[in-house]
Amino acid sequence: MFNKKKKKKKKRSKSNKRRQLVWHILGMIALLLVLSASIGGFIISKRYSPYSSLLEIQDINQKITQSFIILDRNDQPLDKNTEIVKFDPIQYEPKWNIDELYLDTLLAVEDNTFYTRKTKGYSIKGTIGAAISQVKRKMGKDVVSRGGSTIEQQLVKIMVFGTNNKNSISDKIVQLIDARKLAVKYERDDILKAYLNELRLTPNTVGVKAASIELFGNDMSKIDANDPNQVAQVAFMAGLGQSPSVYIQDFNKSGKARTKTILSIMKENTLISEEMYDKAVAVVNSDKEEFTLKSYKQKGTPKEYQAYVSKVKDELNQLNLPKNMTITVKTYADGNQLKELHNIAMGTYPQDDRLPNGYIEHKESLTAISVIDTQTGHIIGLATNSDNSLIPYTSTRSSGSTIKPLLDYAPAIEYAGLTPSTIQNGSSFTVGDWKVKNYGDENYGNVTASFALGLSLNTAAVEAFQMTNDQQKNSMMEPFGLNSYNPNGASYTAEQSINYPTNVLALSSAFSTFGNDGVRVEPTTVKSIQTGSEHIKLSEPESKRAMSSSTAKTMVNMLKEATGASGSEPYAGPKYTGFKQDTYVMKSGLSNFESSVPDSKNKSPDALLAMASPELSIATWLGSPSYVDATYAPTSYPHNTANQGRVYLMNSTFKVMMEGREAKKFKFGNERLINDGQTNQLIPKIEEMSDIDMDDISIENQEIDKKDEDKYKSLEKEYLKTEEKLNRTYQD
Repeated sequence: MFNKKKKKKKKRSKSNKRRQLVWHILGMIALLLVLSASIGGFIISKRYSPYSSLLEIQDINQKITQSFIILDRNDQPLDKNTEIVKFDPIQYEPKWNIDELYLDTLLAVEDNTFYTRKTKGYSIKGTIGAAISQVKRKMGKDVVSRGGSTIEQQLVKIMVFGTNNKNSISDKIVQLIDARKLAVKYERDDILKAYLNELRLTPNTVGVKAASIELFGNDMSKIDANDPNQVAQVAFMAGLGQSPSVYIQDFNKSGKARTKTILSIMKENTLISEEMYDKAVAVVNSDKEEFTLKSYKQKGTPKEYQAYVSKVKDELNQLNLPKNMTITVKTYADGNQLKELHNIAMGTYPQDDRLPNGYIEHKESLTAISVIDTQTGHIIGLATNSDNSLIPYTSTRSSGSTIKPLLDYAPAIEYAGLTPSTIQNGSSFTVGDWKVKNYGDENYGNVTASFALGLSLNTAAVEAFQMTNDQQKNSMMEPFGLNSYNPNGASYTAEQSINYPTNVLALSSAFSTFGNDGVRVEPTTVKSIQTGSEHIKLSEPESKRAMSSSTAKTMVNMLKEATGASGSEPYAGPKYTGFKQDTYVMKSGLSNFESSVPDSKNKSPDALLAMASPELSIATWLGSPSYVDATYAPTSYPHNTANQGRVYLMNSTFKVMMEGREAKKFKFGNERLINDGQTNQLIPKIEEMSDIDMDDISIENQEIDKKDEDKYKSLEKEYLKTEEKLNRTYQD
């Protein structure tokens, strides 16, 4: 009996395998049919392309640089005359001015038949190979990622489509047509040179040489093939084109993984030996930071200024500034305050003894601080303990509960009539497949909205979230500056009510709305720019009303509960450093933990704290070092540790940045939120008219009527005279 069952299982297994094989073969046939159709479309349409006139390779041979002197608001240097190479031209005559190992590796990765194939601009073998690789990947096999596009096709994509390429079948066909035209028109050395000069690998540069200078400090003109560190750099640069922003931002995980993939291609193509492959992989895996990005380090810029200076340079890159000259930039920061913020971020600022365990216990934790002037939007402080100085404004993490005032409660107050005394559900309930639970799995029954926000109840926040539609949420999230972080575009999911992607700069900017009567000013670091004796005029930062004055006032009153005696963060307040509680509001957020197990030991949290006052808006973050996976070796109680760490960061920052300032109370006007599709644009005009003395309007109208009447009577007299004259003439 047992043997019969065994035989049946074997037959069933064989049958399943056959069925899978048939499906795989059919999938390959389908892909080949699509390929054939694409090639057929090319053959039919090869004499016409609407973009053909754009396919002119520009031979630019001038190196483009910018030199910046970056000053603080007191004219003290933050960065002394740092030269940024924007473009460094590739040449192949009399010989290539970029190392052969890089060229060979790039071609092995991107187009290994570039110089040998007879077809012009396209590779049938490459396209079929890419299709087969996709099938193998779907079958679960581990294959090295290779594209099917030739160098010519990729150059066309950059020249014609730029960042608007959608990789649709029609786009691919157009690229195929234009790639052939390009290949007929130009020599392959010219095409490869143009491709290397056109690559956009970092936001600040054009071309591979300038990108390499920014990322690694060398222009790739000479590589020591016996140095595993330099070989690893070649591998990273050669593999960067597939997804540069990901590999740079997530260098320690995605970037290094891609580097090891390219090293395997180099070994496979005998560009490096087995021994060199092992050495280079060891360098990539090393914790000694032999293989790292120079742009993170910003050599030459003092460590305490690097986070701020990196943001300044990021803003300057968005402007069309003169090239090949020195530019002096004055900022809104104070160098001495930046030094203090750096000490706070590093955990070396003196601890306030009034706060229990108010320090950064876990030494592997990353920190970030952002400080904005509430009224003006001026960025006056950025700091991190990370070697990656971009962390404060690029490291996107879960908001946790810091999003509740912005996405949940403010829209519900503005559009759904929620008030601080509205009764909300403080107990667990289910939304779809998601069971909404409060921290510690606590149930509170019916509670007021003010109590719920103060204690940061998830259930009430989700309920408030459900009171408004996507259009109403977007009408606030857009002026908050947070809509661009939404992976779902213009729609929101219930889970986002307590888990929304953001970073500390974006969060401090959004919270400034509460201290500025419902208005947010676009954040900026740059005060003035000067080239020689000429001042460059800068546009005024954009201001947007995110909520009405009454909603801002209501939110501020509700948020005061969070730092009250029975709130979620009784210790997270500047009151411990000498400020009154009615001069600021705060909201905390914690993510990556099991809400039912507050002291869970198998998770590592991201802890955020955001605050707003009429003077400053601050956000602080403490989290795990990995950009993708929030994991590090936890302490005994990681969540308590994270909570205390963020309180230390916030209170210390507020104390330092408020020195010399007077803590003021919140002020609110009577402005309304006006949005297309939400409120009639005529309403404000009508309200404005109602404030004018109606008697004055009546008197003015009477005067106009009298003038019109006099004019009418005068015309009537003239008419009667004319009529009388005509009658006499007729009688005569």
